[in-house]
Amino acid sequence: MRPTTTSAARAIAAACAIGSLLASGPARAGSFGPDGSFVADPAAVAYVDFETAPTRWLPEGGDPRCRALGFAIEPREDALDGASVAHLTAAQGCSERLMAYLPHVEASYRASVWMRHGSLNAQLVAIYQDGSGAAPTVAKLLPTGRVTSDGWVELASNDFPVDGPNLRHAYLRVADYAGVDGAEIDALEIVPSGEFVAARSCAGHGDASCGAERQCEWGQCVLPRLNLPPLPADAVRGPVVDVLASQMRLFFGGHRTRAEALPKALAWVEAMRVAPTATAFWGAWGRGVRELHDWHTHADAGIGGGIPQAHRLNACFLEGDADASHSAWPKDPRYADILVSHVGPVSGGLQAGDRLVAVDGKHPIEWVRSLIDVYWGLWQACDPTIFAEAAERLGGPAWGGGGLILRYAKTITVVRCDAAKGTCDDVPTTIAVADLPNDGGGYDVYCDNRPFYHLEEGKGPDPANHYGLWWQVFRGRIKDTTEEEAIFGMAWDSLMGGGDPNGHINSEISAAITDFKANARGVILDHRAGNGGTMDAASNLTRLVRPPEAVAAVRMPMEIAGYDGPADAEAGKAIFDEWVKTSGYYVGDADYAPDLPVALVLHRDGSASDYMPFGMKGAPNVRLFGPHATAGGFSTFIQFEYWQAISFQLASGETIAFDGRGLIGHGVEPDEVVLPRQSDLLAGKDTLHEAALAWVRANLKGAK
Repeated sequence: MRPTTTSAARAIAAACAIGSLLASGPARAGSFGPDGSFVADPAAVAYVDFETAPTRWLPEGGDPRCRALGFAIEPREDALDGASVAHLTAAQGCSERLMAYLPHVEASYRASVWMRHGSLNAQLVAIYQDGSGAAPTVAKLLPTGRVTSDGWVELASNDFPVDGPNLRHAYLRVADYAGVDGAEIDALEIVPSGEFVAARSCAGHGDASCGAERQCEWGQCVLPRLNLPPLPADAVRGPVVDVLASQMRLFFGGHRTRAEALPKALAWVEAMRVAPTATAFWGAWGRGVRELHDWHTHADAGIGGGIPQAHRLNACFLEGDADASHSAWPKDPRYADILVSHVGPVSGGLQAGDRLVAVDGKHPIEWVRSLIDVYWGLWQACDPTIFAEAAERLGGPAWGGGGLILRYAKTITVVRCDAAKGTCDDVPTTIAVADLPNDGGGYDVYCDNRPFYHLEEGKGPDPANHYGLWWQVFRGRIKDTTEEEAIFGMAWDSLMGGGDPNGHINSEISAAITDFKANARGVILDHRAGNGGTMDAASNLTRLVRPPEAVAAVRMPMEIAGYDGPADAEAGKAIFDEWVKTSGYYVGDADYAPDLPVALVLHRDGSASDYMPFGMKGAPNVRLFGPHATAGGFSTFIQFEYWQAISFQLASGETIAFDGRGLIGHGVEPDEVVLPRQSDLLAGKDTLHEAALAWVRANLKGAK
């Protein structure tokens, strides 16, 4: 360690910058002498002062740009330690890996590094020997609140275990995610801290063998604290909690959701004040966000990411009516039955039409809801009676937010059925998740609540995997209809208009309207995975079916921070009358097609996919088909991100209908409530589509 060459002594402050949630934990790293020089912790097992270039670790393959030297050792008079710093110069999207040599013993450590002039994305990574079976240890380094008068900011990890005897190599992975001029870094330090905990496998959510600080995900006990900021020091904890609580109170919106959910969420935020660990502190915050029970509201900390999947369950599930198997397992009084919609390779033996009756002994929806204590990505409709989001995420790919059974479950109980006979077993079968196969091949099917597609050949997504609807609009003639009937359809998921990065979805909707007006005698719009988007696209589609009208006033942030919504319909009507001219939701067109029957098929729909059916419902020749209401997500949202560690968004605003109703939390009810029937799935039929087609055929344009 050499003294700094700064001309004046450096001041050090353990500060809390409330606006960016900086938090200072216990000092377990280098200190500063009276002259401002940095003094490394004598207990450090690894220390890099960046006077000379440390060894790099380059993974095989990867982007060729990232193999060029991504940093330079440069002299600085105000280096934190010594006379030089490492200046990151890596190409955008690339990270640098700097070796850190750790003892080959089982131990627990805390890593820290100092940065300046950038926004450093840093992780300490430990990679283990091939054949050890151990997943890499990855610990994020995040601001502690310690800063110096000349701009150095300390980043540190929480305690992380390293299985030294099996260690292959360890390194600091760094990138300047602001991507401007490149951050400077100095004084990488790794200090013994905490108690070593060995990696171990586990058997699903709630496995007590993981202990108090770990939770079971993907069959492994994981430490949430590795992804979380340090626990704030006592002196700054209160202000941090105050800021987080005020963000909820100010930004979270909706008359129903604020009244019913906000008090529960704030109770969890208050619990942060006495949380003893970083896991408990930030975990209480995540739980509070999930208690808001809103389609637009969620938090993420990346917990459980990077663990290889040991099993596959390549199947999709949806809500339905298990009319062929109620004798084997009765219907739950609270929730719809859960049916297998479609499958791909490595489906655990499941087939379309099978019924999922329990996960870990609970109804599948009840089981998903029980994950609220651990699953940061829990996605819920604003309307508390709607559970399509939970059903959709039971299976399917993890990258789409699905795979919850593989991630958390011990067992699933199914009623198997025989499609050829149209019958189901009398006795359910229980399958251990640990016994599910994994051949590593095939594809993961996309779960979109559509058992089948119904556009003429070549006009729809690939039915083998259901890929392609995220940013696409498919339309054409409906299969198995005659040319004379002229029944056309459209299948799509997103309603992106002005904000569409691909710039075409709204124009595709406009082209479809022109086509349907000119050529169709009936239309079926299949929007069963309505991902929302922007209101201009939602409004655009209504031009097909109704005359122009303002049906709601949309009050969005920031003008209505802390707004509780109208107390009653009379107050709401006054708000509508005042705001409709400047922030109205306008639908319809003078040139609409009043005699064209349009069936809109819904299932899991929210945000702009709430607004669109709200604008279409009640139109002269429109009928909505679905198993239940939409999500009721009539709002926008405000996003927050803390140093690429914790990110969250809060729904904000409220939409007031023409009759004074606050719409958040009240989904659009279908005109015909239709649940997918198990008997239809076994026969290769799509219950909702069949109902929509029958109605369109009975009301064809020009029919006598």
